[in-house]
Amino acid sequence: MICSFTRQRLLASTMIGGFAAIAFAAAPAAAQTEDSDGVSSVGEIVVTGSRIVRQDYNSTSPIVTVGREDFQAAGSVTAETLMNDMPQFMPGTSHGSVNPGNGGQANLNLRGLGTNRTLVLMNGRRIVPSNANGTVDINILPAALIRNVEVISGGASAAYGSDALAGVANFIIDESFSGVHIDAQYGETERGDGATQSYTITMGGNFNDDRGNAVFSIGRSTREAIMSVARDFSAVSGRNSVSPLGLTTFDSANLPSQSFLNTYLNCANCVTPTGEFGYNPDGSLFSYLGAHNFKSPGGPAYDAYHQPGVAWAFNTGATGMLSIPLERWNGYAGARYKLTDSAELYGNMLYTQYSSDIRLAATPMPGPSPTYGFRIPSTNPFISSDLRAFLNSRADPNASFGYNKRFDAIGGRLARDSTTVFQVTTGVRGDLPFRDWRYDVSAQYGRVDNSTEQSGNVSRSAVQRLLDDPTGGANICEGGFNPFGLTSLSAACINYINRNSKNATLSEQSIVEASIQGGLFELPAGQVRFAAGVQYREDTFSFRPDAGLSQSNPIVDHLGANGLPDGGKIGGVEVAGFNPVQPLTGSTNSTEFFIEALIPVVADLPFVQSLDLNLAYRYSDYATIGGVSAYKADVDWAVFDGLRVRGGLQRAVRAPSIGELYGNRDIDSPQIGAPQNAAGAPVFGGDPCDIRGAYRNGPNAAQVKALCLAQGLSAAAIDSYVFNSTQIQGFVGGNRDLKEETADSWTLGAVYRPKFDHPLLSRVSASVDYYSIEIKDVIGSITAANQLQGCFNATGLTNATYDVNNGYCQLFQRDASTGNIVNSLGLLQNLATMKTSGVDLQVDWGFDLVDAGLPDVGSLNLNFVVGWLETWERQDAAGGPFNARTGTIDSTNGFTFPEWKFLTSVNYKYGDYGVGVRWRRVGEMQIYNTANKLDAIDYFDLMGTWTVNERVSLRAGVNNLTDQAPRTWTPGIQANTDPSTYDTLGRRYFVGLTSRF
Repeated sequence: MICSFTRQRLLASTMIGGFAAIAFAAAPAAAQTEDSDGVSSVGEIVVTGSRIVRQDYNSTSPIVTVGREDFQAAGSVTAETLMNDMPQFMPGTSHGSVNPGNGGQANLNLRGLGTNRTLVLMNGRRIVPSNANGTVDINILPAALIRNVEVISGGASAAYGSDALAGVANFIIDESFSGVHIDAQYGETERGDGATQSYTITMGGNFNDDRGNAVFSIGRSTREAIMSVARDFSAVSGRNSVSPLGLTTFDSANLPSQSFLNTYLNCANCVTPTGEFGYNPDGSLFSYLGAHNFKSPGGPAYDAYHQPGVAWAFNTGATGMLSIPLERWNGYAGARYKLTDSAELYGNMLYTQYSSDIRLAATPMPGPSPTYGFRIPSTNPFISSDLRAFLNSRADPNASFGYNKRFDAIGGRLARDSTTVFQVTTGVRGDLPFRDWRYDVSAQYGRVDNSTEQSGNVSRSAVQRLLDDPTGGANICEGGFNPFGLTSLSAACINYINRNSKNATLSEQSIVEASIQGGLFELPAGQVRFAAGVQYREDTFSFRPDAGLSQSNPIVDHLGANGLPDGGKIGGVEVAGFNPVQPLTGSTNSTEFFIEALIPVVADLPFVQSLDLNLAYRYSDYATIGGVSAYKADVDWAVFDGLRVRGGLQRAVRAPSIGELYGNRDIDSPQIGAPQNAAGAPVFGGDPCDIRGAYRNGPNAAQVKALCLAQGLSAAAIDSYVFNSTQIQGFVGGNRDLKEETADSWTLGAVYRPKFDHPLLSRVSASVDYYSIEIKDVIGSITAANQLQGCFNATGLTNATYDVNNGYCQLFQRDASTGNIVNSLGLLQNLATMKTSGVDLQVDWGFDLVDAGLPDVGSLNLNFVVGWLETWERQDAAGGPFNARTGTIDSTNGFTFPEWKFLTSVNYKYGDYGVGVRWRRVGEMQIYNTANKLDAIDYFDLMGTWTVNERVSLRAGVNNLTDQAPRTWTPGIQANTDPSTYDTLGRRYFVGLTSRF
């Protein structure tokens, strides 16, 4: 293990030791709970997915439960790690989501259908969303009080309303806690980085002769950053053409002569004048294609992608971030008090404050469209003799020329997010004066405040003024601005071009709900139970960006010293760095009515021990889309003791969110991949017009070439065109004409708990469930990568005639001067259909070793969960082809679909000691639209526990025991991999202490 004990790490270990000393010295008053794990025993429960109180725990929907011990075994300070390991979830944004980042949030993506289609609840109630798309950040939940998480698949809108198309993750908080609970944990990677710490104190108990109970918990957790350069697989990543050296793509109508290039680069026609040219530190120029005449300043940022004869690129991974830091404070308080025999007052308050930093490479210019690059007049005093020769070989030597640059002279880009979450719920519940009927009336208010401070932005207009100044900017700031090669700027010039910004976000949610439930009447098979209720919900959202980020300048002709146009245009978005954004405000509200019935159909027949029908209906009237309906019909069939069959049909709806409805047209930099893989072989990625890719080298290369020409790529550039970046310029935005999404799902499964007499098999149980979900009128945008694949007929089905007027081809444009893709249009719309299906299997088996004929030295518990993805398909346009994604991965976040995913654990316990091994497996995947595959990967975790006495227990563990590196491909989603699917941290250790009083 690499030792790196900083003062902070020594302090952390000292604090854990201090907790231990307090625990051992404390008075012997043990925590008082209803059972050994602090979970209260109750006679009646409500199963996630239903509103009806029942006597058993039989769910008609596929349900998976994760307990407190599972979270501890994961060794993480946030809940996202374990949840994303589960086969039911396809990871989305996580601790490794840096670009695009999510401000430190962690969102759940059930079945890969999107975070906005996964409803997250706390004790069966909604949680205030953390962004305009209505998704919930699970980092805000009080980790110390999470008793378990229940996950159900399939639509659950009849029970909970909008958003539950894929299913529900219900975090159950322990509201009957008694005693004092102290927990501390520290961990770090084997390489001595990425340290994590968490400390929580929880206390609670009954009062006033057990008429009431109160619980309070407060905790702090931290996670340190890990830089990309700290891992071999990510140190060289983020290939990009815009470097601190600067580059020029000469205007297609005013190119340097071919003969001059042949002489200058000392090679005949090895490079055409349409390519990209960079500036060496000595004032000479080099060609990106083939890296001819490249003279490196030295260091991995410049040398990592330098290979003679191969296109050169800048390595942004040398300065990027692999895992984002997090500092979080959690507070939770809950209480209930029985006012009378028929009225109990209850309430809880959740408070979370967390901050997170994201660091990116220095600002590239010109950046997103609609923006034109800089223009440098031919009179600029910093033009070298070599560059002058280039300019003089053009037809118009006095014209200005285009220029782009990465501004490392002012440092990298840093975004610091600070988020405060507050949610309060209060209500009264109790028995009604007839039969076993009861009521529940509640009100809830939640608020999320977020501020984002950004540094490292650059003013485009300020830079252009320096370039246009006859003295090279020396008249404006000390030393001026020499744009060619490596640049050093005076403090005055840095202040002149640098722009810091601050954005503010406010999200609020208010809910008022009233419900009743109870038994209606008796049937021969049992009692018919009924529930009904009404709910009013209102969501508001406000985003106020810094004025500089929303400023856009007129696009005008660049003027020379004589005041006349001298070639090219300037203007557009004012600030480069973090993407420009526009203000967003909006609100939605709904009034909803719901009913549910549990009907025992038959009982006590051969092979029908019982057969129950669960029916539910919900009508929602939205201020935005009007009235919509959701319903379900589920069956629970007890065949005989130990075997139950379950299944049903559900109709779910999702109303468009505030962001989807009211989002302004904002700048974006979408990923499109690369034209070659790491071995240099052509693949269907990057710009299809790139001469290195599979499009230009496949059987339809002639049609692709013709389509590139029809889109505006010049004839002079067509046979030498390369595009070295993995991102392009584009837009995203909302649409006020959106309508609701509608999902139809059905499930069928069985639960087997055999009643074996032999103790070796008495604790065996298994469940298997098939699910099928189809969503119509899917709200989304066609990603830039899919636009290019569709336009250039990557699947053979979307544009067979290679027509420039094809719908996919109309979603982007090409710059008239460079031929590069610009203005990719990612505005939201109701697309066609998305559907998925698969099987979940879970097997549990526990036994004492003595029951297996072994010595009486403990017990074993085995848990095996596997997910098989049968289909995942998306149709972008009605009547169009379905894109099958099962077993594929690509360069878009959240589009990772392994066919097989396993999570298995084996735990051994003997007296006060326990040891467990966990096996995580992500199946083989094919890189989408290529023949390249990523092999399946296996991770093993080890954990041990020691119950020192009735008050104190210790735990320690090793995650990624074999130090398995992630699967990598070029360019990956980020850092040459998918940091949400694969483990990017490597082997890491943790130790924890729990004390109960």
